[in-house]
Amino acid sequence: MNFDRLPSPERSETGREKLLRLEKEGKFVFHGSDALLNALEPRQAQKFDEAKGVNIGDGEPALFASKFADMAIFRALISEKLINEESNNGFGTTEDNSPQFYATRNLIEAAKNRIGKVYVLNGESFKPTVIGGSEYRSTEIVKPVEVVEVTFKDLPTNIKIIE
Repeated sequence: MNFDRLPSPERSETGREKLLRLEKEGKFVFHGSDALLNALEPRQAQKFDEAKGVNIGDGEPALFASKFADMAIFRALISEKLINEESNNGFGTTEDNSPQFYATRNLIEAAKNRIGKVYVLNGESFKPTVIGGSEYRSTEIVKPVEVVEVTFKDLPTNIKIIE
């Protein structure tokens, strides 16, 4: 028997591989969440007012998304609101517009047991928050083109652990 000719089992795409393939098409933006939703609605963004010591509204309500699938994967799996411990996380871009991430170890550990959702959204429904930036926004209710489940294995590899 010739073992060189045996069919190999097909390996399906991971959630991250699929999202990165869609990102390369340049037609979509991505929103990460832990919730399964039929449509995404604009929400009031918040920022911390240090002088008052409270969160206040930041601009008009909007739905935020990124042109980087990895940012949506990170947001879908890393969330301090889901654990009852002190934690911190964030993301942004470097000077060369590459995504960067940071999180406390407890959030990374919690992500091992989570399944997140990344919403693939038609980019035509969004406008950049800042020209040339990675964040996009829409003030309308948006129905996803597709929802891709992601797990710990899909997280970007360049997350800086903070203490």
